[in-house]
Amino acid sequence: MRTTHSRVGPTLGILLVLATAGACVERVRELTAAEQAQLGEYVSHRRPHPQHPLSIRFGDSIELVGYDVDAATWVPGTKVRFTWYWHALKDVGEGWKAFTHVCDATGGLRFPVDDEGPARRLYPVSRYREGDYVRDVQDITMPLVFEGPEAALYLGVYRGDERLPVTVGTDDGDHRARVMSIDTGAVRIPDQPLDLIHLHSARATTPPTIDGHINDVEWVRATPTGPFVDTMSGRVAPLGATVRSMWDDTNFYVAFDVYDTYLVTPFHTLDDHLWEKDCVEIMLDPGGDGLNYFELQASPLGTVFDTRYDSRRVPAPIGHADWNSGVRVGVDVRGAVNDTVDDEGYTVELAIPWAAFATGTPAASPPRAGESWRGNFYVMDTYQPGVRAAAWSAPRIPDFHFPPRFGEIHFDPEIGR
Repeated sequence: MRTTHSRVGPTLGILLVLATAGACVERVRELTAAEQAQLGEYVSHRRPHPQHPLSIRFGDSIELVGYDVDAATWVPGTKVRFTWYWHALKDVGEGWKAFTHVCDATGGLRFPVDDEGPARRLYPVSRYREGDYVRDVQDITMPLVFEGPEAALYLGVYRGDERLPVTVGTDDGDHRARVMSIDTGAVRIPDQPLDLIHLHSARATTPPTIDGHINDVEWVRATPTGPFVDTMSGRVAPLGATVRSMWDDTNFYVAFDVYDTYLVTPFHTLDDHLWEKDCVEIMLDPGGDGLNYFELQASPLGTVFDTRYDSRRVPAPIGHADWNSGVRVGVDVRGAVNDTVDDEGYTVELAIPWAAFATGTPAASPPRAGESWRGNFYVMDTYQPGVRAAAWSAPRIPDFHFPPRFGEIHFDPEIGR
């Protein structure tokens, strides 16, 4: 997620930012003939007729005259096309660009989309010339983790740390204009409770070796889940994945086996946003009440994201990300990550110390044989054209953070006993 913020002729260029004498100075190069032809689709001197006319002015130079949107609902994980129509009242000067912020209903920024779209890349606001109308098309995918009944879109014009004030229309106090909101398919709780799914986790007599190879004798004996399912429908998912688990006095052990022909993840740092590409994910709710629950993710590169929540998605947006699980991860990749050759999949072993859960209110104690916790397991899968997900227990709403649909993990005595 990024946080940074005519006349079609031979002098049009894209911006190259160079540091000189301690300041950023823009330099341009001429567009190729193909780029100029492409830009001709987006810039004209004819006033457009948008579906939703507006008159929002930024400074005395730029006006947003309306927008089109190609869907009435923007469900997390789906793509919607937004088309903004800009009018240059006068030349604005060098270095200015447009920004788009996708926010929750309160205006809190969820993710920025500043540079998406051909007009933004080829013809930023600084290149607008008086009289230009610019058709600014953005195809934006809603992240799977977005929650709330609606998304609000704020637009503005910025240069570095500066923003043009909203001079016609309502300025939100941060030099942004709330342009529109769109329904996200408000969470609907099933009318009738659904049967819970169960996983039996046997007590290990010998700790497994955490190396990604789930061929330890006790892993072989451990009972795998059935195939993962679509998170909304509950039908078997197109990607193949199963999970097994076991436990001892020190750790909770989880092993994912994922069939995947296309492995992609750019993340190498603890608590990177792994869910945006291939990864596996665990939710654990020791008390079974949706309070003080935990989320852990691991990528095919072995990178970890872990966090803790006081209650469902509280604190927003990603919980207590300073919580450190101390998890040990082993990964075995059947193929190679981030190349163009077909892969076969990967396995992930995790050893999560019980000591990690002794935090929050109420604090969790290690389980004893015969006790159970609530939890869920997910796989995020990069594919064309985006990212899809599968679950052990389908939440059946567009949100993974739904403790009422977590399954039950039963801590049984030793394997084979």
